[in-house]
Amino acid sequence: MVRSTVLVLLAAALLPSGVMGFSAGAPIAFSGVPEDGGRTCTQCHAGNPLNSPGGSLRVEAVNYRPGQKQTIRVTVSHPEAARWGFQLTARRASDGSQKAGTFVIVPEYFLRCAEGNGREATLALPCPANSTEFISHRQPLTRTGANGTKTFEVEWTAPESDIGEVLFYASGNAANDSGNNQGDRIYSNGASPTRISAEVCPTGVTPTVRDIRNAASGGRDVAMNTLISIFGSGFAVPGVRASAVSGARTGYPRDLACVAVEINGERVPLTYVQGDQINAQVPTTVAAGTVSYRVLVNNVPSAQGTLNVVNYAPALFTFNGEMAAAVGNLDGRLIGDADVIPGARGARPGELIQLYATGLGPTEPVWQAGEIPNAAARVRETVTVMIAGTTLAAADVQYAGVTPGQISGLYQINVRVPSSIADGMAPVMISVGGSASAFGTVIPVKR
Repeated sequence: MVRSTVLVLLAAALLPSGVMGFSAGAPIAFSGVPEDGGRTCTQCHAGNPLNSPGGSLRVEAVNYRPGQKQTIRVTVSHPEAARWGFQLTARRASDGSQKAGTFVIVPEYFLRCAEGNGREATLALPCPANSTEFISHRQPLTRTGANGTKTFEVEWTAPESDIGEVLFYASGNAANDSGNNQGDRIYSNGASPTRISAEVCPTGVTPTVRDIRNAASGGRDVAMNTLISIFGSGFAVPGVRASAVSGARTGYPRDLACVAVEINGERVPLTYVQGDQINAQVPTTVAAGTVSYRVLVNNVPSAQGTLNVVNYAPALFTFNGEMAAAVGNLDGRLIGDADVIPGARGARPGELIQLYATGLGPTEPVWQAGEIPNAAARVRETVTVMIAGTTLAAADVQYAGVTPGQISGLYQINVRVPSSIADGMAPVMISVGGSASAFGTVIPVKR
């Protein structure tokens, strides 16, 4: 099914090795992560500056495969140390307040969950998706180590999709085992965290394109700025799902997870990549007619194909291929069948709802492909909406244009549901410039 476009790191801290309360696991968020306030364990352990000469901390990790486990190694060293400790946390490079992946829960280590600003939360394990994670030693591990070095090994599961770089922050205590927190040596990589990237590029593979479709309707016609889905094989290594949404504040990239798409010789914006599908956007500059396309993976091109571009290719996004993607203006809830979409409700006669579409042509002003509009911009041509066989009056189509804050090919249509409409599944259709969306799209109506 076509994927709709409607739409780190490790920080560680160890506190007193000699204070038995902390030898069972350090308090969280003292590893120098900027988003956690930049705190380090030297706030509790006095006598030596952070990263004092003679010792070190090293974090070892390799580039990740989405969804797969790997062992992360944290090594703390100092020739005079007698006990050891550590703490780690994993964050997104694009947003250091967000975790990246999850730690595997094992008896040898403590795993704690944190809320915003590093506040410890009494949350049941595993940690919720919106909670950062900190993993640290338990007491038995503080006494092991040889030749002035201790390596802690923890299992980490990578994010399910390519989220860009992951940063590994860590802090460690090379402690003197004096029974207090004086004279210990604290090491942290907070100023220069270990970085890894997703391993998503297939090698020795020529990409194959099977089909290109309008991302909303699944039809073959597309227009300028239309959101499209490309189907085939060899686009990414198995299990990789790369989304550009989280990094799209300044526009969408022309390459993503080693993939690029050219239409009429121009590289186009990409929003999503997986092994057999790419979501992209038709260039603003393309004119009606037959144009060429190709996909490049690791700079290896697919065979060249052709695409039919028309002036208008209106299509409504749907939740399931049938129910239109819509939001109610009264309470912001999704409009849909609650049996299919939990929490959704039917549209109410007389209320305003928001429909989402692509392929409606140029707006005024024109937003280029890949750009993210920061204000409303109406479609140049009149957009007509029909619900349950009734063509809405112009006054009931209150807006048809770009969706501010979203990619320029995602259009929003604000319409008033006819007051006289009966309960049930009501067909909905849009048209612009003499072209209409496909039959069969519905919205549920319920008083």
